[in-house]
Amino acid sequence: MRKRRLFFFIFLLLSGFEVYAQREEDKVHLLSAELAEFYEYFGVKYRRVIGPARFLHNNTFILCDTALWNTTTNEIDAIGHVEVIQKGTRLTGETIHYIGDINVAEVRGRVVELIDKDQNRLRTQHLNFNTKDSIGYFFNGGSMVDNEGTILESRRGYYYSKEKLFSFYEHVEMGTDTVRIKADSLYYHSDINLAEFWGNVQGWHTDGFLTAEEGTYDRENEIFNFIRNVYIQTDEQEVWTDDVTYDRNKNTARLIKNIQIKDTTQQAIILGDRLDYRKEPVWAEVTENPVFAAYEIDKKSGSRDTLFVRADTLRFFSAKYGTIDSLELARALARQEIPDWSKSSEQTSATDTLTEATKDSVAIPPVPDSLTLARRERLENYLKDTRKASDSLYRADSLSVADHLNSVDSLFLAGTTQLNDSLFINTEARFLYAYKNVRAFRQDMQAICDSMVYNSIDSMLRQYGRPVLWNEENQIVADSIQFRFSRDSLYRVDFMSGSFLISQEDSLFFHQIKGDEMTAHIKNNDIYRFDVLGNVKALFYIPEDSIITSLNIKEASEMNVLLNNRRAERITYKKSIKSDMIPLFDLKKDQERLSDFNWRSADRPKDRYAITNRILFTKPPRPFDTYREPVFPYTLKYFPKVVEIPPTLRSGVTTDAVKELLSRERENNINPFTPPETFQERHFVPSQQGREPNPIPKDVQRPTRTLRKKLY
Repeated sequence: MRKRRLFFFIFLLLSGFEVYAQREEDKVHLLSAELAEFYEYFGVKYRRVIGPARFLHNNTFILCDTALWNTTTNEIDAIGHVEVIQKGTRLTGETIHYIGDINVAEVRGRVVELIDKDQNRLRTQHLNFNTKDSIGYFFNGGSMVDNEGTILESRRGYYYSKEKLFSFYEHVEMGTDTVRIKADSLYYHSDINLAEFWGNVQGWHTDGFLTAEEGTYDRENEIFNFIRNVYIQTDEQEVWTDDVTYDRNKNTARLIKNIQIKDTTQQAIILGDRLDYRKEPVWAEVTENPVFAAYEIDKKSGSRDTLFVRADTLRFFSAKYGTIDSLELARALARQEIPDWSKSSEQTSATDTLTEATKDSVAIPPVPDSLTLARRERLENYLKDTRKASDSLYRADSLSVADHLNSVDSLFLAGTTQLNDSLFINTEARFLYAYKNVRAFRQDMQAICDSMVYNSIDSMLRQYGRPVLWNEENQIVADSIQFRFSRDSLYRVDFMSGSFLISQEDSLFFHQIKGDEMTAHIKNNDIYRFDVLGNVKALFYIPEDSIITSLNIKEASEMNVLLNNRRAERITYKKSIKSDMIPLFDLKKDQERLSDFNWRSADRPKDRYAITNRILFTKPPRPFDTYREPVFPYTLKYFPKVVEIPPTLRSGVTTDAVKELLSRERENNINPFTPPETFQERHFVPSQQGREPNPIPKDVQRPTRTLRKKLY
């Protein structure tokens, strides 16, 4: 029994000690002061502390010049060089009202400044700090400048010392040396130098403008990421996507899902679900659902005619002549030519236009007038020396072409500069490669092939892998097809090796032309001449009164067709001509088709939706007049010297910032240029007793990706 009583007594003693210790811990302690005396105000007794004075509560030091301390309510009113110091955090102001029971220090002043251990500086005039949870809350406007000069400001926000997190809400604006961002909300993780922002995100860069719904900025690695309904506009391009990551140090970007890039200068559009991009030198590759669209706008009617091309992989890049492999450069330059419209179509012979069939001479490209005669001679000799090597490409099979394309993709190696001319070497060329399962559709033309290549050196687009081209009722097949352009207009199409043209008369009868090579000459988007060269064979079904009655069989070395309004006006045969006419009732089965006949209508793209069913965007998500660039009014108020840095803000922004600051302060019923009264000792009046505690408003944090990683 005695043991039980003793145990009970010890338990009570320990419990009482624990309660006493807890009460003592909740109390505010005065550590030092020059003078402490009792002071009575309206019947309430205070301790008047004259400093410098130091208080301690929740492992937090409160420093001031003068304070009135109500030990009953556990509250302190302090003025003069006030400071709140906690591990990793220093808070300064002009006045403090500290409520010990709820652990909140209300700090006020002309400038209230919070500095964390990383020297990030937050300034405002109204800040409440919870000394127990190490959480700060500012309102009525505040601005933060991190240790590298990045600006962050908003109307209100939170600081979490333990989590190393700053939260910004309402009128959020962020500025770096080249980027300015607005958003509804922003989290800045000072420990990992990362900012997360969401809600009507808008960004301005030296190269353009951006909008999105969410984004992040990794300041340490200079990486930006924007997601959900991303829209980017530059001087030359408009971009839509769901996800874009930009590495500022490497000048690279990656776009994911629902990509549309519209190049207004080239009148081209790129679609896809994954695009990797490098800025210097320009290189881009689309590997998921890639589509390339090139459009022309009729100046008279305003109608748009668009060519859609899809493949398994699309690659775009540029290179200077001086960095391109010398053999590849010679091949491209040798293929250059400009159509001579001064000659009439009847005066131009097949051998005149078929430069690939005439191997005796070298096609010398136009040489800039600025080149000297010696440089001209070096260019001509350079092309002549490499012509034989380049000829082999025209008859290459698809396997060797694929190998060639893979090797050419490394065009950025340090190429030889035979000409040693800076103008020539620094000329930039553009390239387009399409790999595997290429399909194309335009209203008047459709095509399929294994791979496709375009470069701006010779302005030629080449198709490989037994390509097929359809035009109205015509189908043409060859080992490779070359489309030649001049000033962005198509003027000639070459069907190289094993060419075969089939034209459907009806469901049973097909006109057929077969030859080693074919060439279609084009002017004003119409074919005016068609040439067939080498081992020409032709079958034409002859109608009488709209009924097929006979078959005309032709053989020759060359065949030339002059067209008017897409109808044959005159056909000329040359060398070793053979002709035969067979009545339909005498026609044998094996005479109806030339060898290798293959009508591939099932493979023909029926419309542009056979290429892609994506809807093209034509307008930005919102009208541009709804966007206003950041002017950083709170930063102008609290960090005026920072705002003066030219890269941070555009010129003339100070006036706009002042106007915006006045507008916001009127909303808060505050005159921004009249600081709060500084209490003198004789006017020092303690806070009203019995007022309701004013805790820090609850912050409903958004569970962002970074927060989830830090917490879990």
